[in-house]
Amino acid sequence: MPIYALRTTMGQEQSLSVHLARRAELRPHLKIYSVLVPGGLKGYIFVEAESIDEVEVLVEGMRHVRKRPRASRAEEIPIDQLDHFLIPRPVIEGVDIHDIVEVISGPFKGSRARVIDINVGKEEVTVELLAMDLQIPVKISGDAIRVIEKATDKTEEADDGYLL
Repeated sequence: MPIYALRTTMGQEQSLSVHLARRAELRPHLKIYSVLVPGGLKGYIFVEAESIDEVEVLVEGMRHVRKRPRASRAEEIPIDQLDHFLIPRPVIEGVDIHDIVEVISGPFKGSRARVIDINVGKEEVTVELLAMDLQIPVKISGDAIRVIEKATDKTEEADDGYLL
């Protein structure tokens, strides 16, 4: 089925998609199959429909639709162009061992820590909190941290070079 892009008011994508889906359900004669709101793309909604005429009837009179599909000469969008919106990105992508991170949720919120291990399967990282005198490894979910400082070659060599 063809997919068409609708330009919307930024920040109104979610509410507009709910209204479009509800309107499509109330008008079963319209051949609207799905409404997609990609998380990383502001100001656009994608509608899967039988034709552009169906989308035009669906959005008729709706607020927050910036450009009408017919007026903007909307073309069909191939599904392979939407793949990167549909495939979830790993939470711990971009986190490396020895990075300095900030804990953004949980009991250690606001603390700085150094990553000592990464479990990609569970999307967990093991960190050592920098503010504590005793370095105890703590496992934290990957979405509970934010990278503050990337590890450099010097810090990795310094950490590997000492003996206890």
